[in-house]
Amino acid sequence: MDVCVVIKQRLEELGLEQRDLAAAAEVTESYISQLLTGKKLPPEPGRTDIYEKMGKFLKVPGANCRSWRTTNARKS
Repeated sequence: MDVCVVIKQRLEELGLEQRDLAAAAEVTESYISQLLTGKKLPPEPGRTDIYEKMGKFLKVPGANCRSWRTTNARKS
């Protein structure tokens, strides 16, 4: 699963923008932009606060969000 694709797809499906996700996850728009372009890896698995906020906002179960980093790291 590619985190960039999942996040972009959910944002589009929900009619939301990167800045909306940034506000919900309490991170910068720049961070979200870098995450979606692959310039940053997803947060460390221990950062459950970010995963929970992103998952809740995107309506994706938190457990699935926590697997994003592990899956993406294997592809790199």
